[in-house]
Amino acid sequence: MARADLSLRVPPSCRPGDHNKTRRAFPETVEEYVEGIFKLHEAFGRATMGELADYMQVSAGSATSMVKKLASLGLASYTPYKSVELTPDGIKLAKVLTRTHRVLKSFLVEMVGLPWNDVHELACKLEHYISVDVIEQMYERLGRPKTCPHGNPMDPDVHDGSIQLANAKVGDTLRVVKLTNESHDFLRFIEEIGLLPGTEFKAVGSTEFDGLVHLEIRGTPRTVGREVSRHVWVHCVN
Repeated sequence: MARADLSLRVPPSCRPGDHNKTRRAFPETVEEYVEGIFKLHEAFGRATMGELADYMQVSAGSATSMVKKLASLGLASYTPYKSVELTPDGIKLAKVLTRTHRVLKSFLVEMVGLPWNDVHELACKLEHYISVDVIEQMYERLGRPKTCPHGNPMDPDVHDGSIQLANAKVGDTLRVVKLTNESHDFLRFIEEIGLLPGTEFKAVGSTEFDGLVHLEIRGTPRTVGREVSRHVWVHCVN
């Protein structure tokens, strides 16, 4: 029997042994570390090895080994006992990944209809496999929003002037700008107490020795701890 002249063909990237055809410049693990260092600097102004290990949920030794690899790739600089710093190339990569992540979250919420508190993990996976061109098409389809569902600027170079709730003054009326912890449990708690982006509330007190902050949200008293006060960013609207 003559062999059929089929027009159907497996894509090059799916052919056995041809996985390199769509390989990115850096492995997924490298990109995750670069993005993690960038996020820590955004949130806390530094990225110590201990903080990076906690963020990546690995041992300090594993984090140190990976940072040394980043340094060998020209993406980061590392001096023992000091903050890990990204190089210009590392910052450029981190900004691409950050924007990609935020556009994906918005697309998953607005276009796919997934809950706003359950898209972070999926976006983390997808961001390593979608091209910048496709992301820009998603961004246009979304109507070019300025922020993601959690209030973070789509453009990582935009500084929104917000401060951590932990640094707000007692007695001020505040408005939630963004949330920098995007885990499901954290966002679910934020939703339960009503601290969504755009919400106005009042800081009515604090307890320094245990880091508690006392709030009044739409007439309801609430008390939050350090995790919330570090990852809820606000503007004063007095």
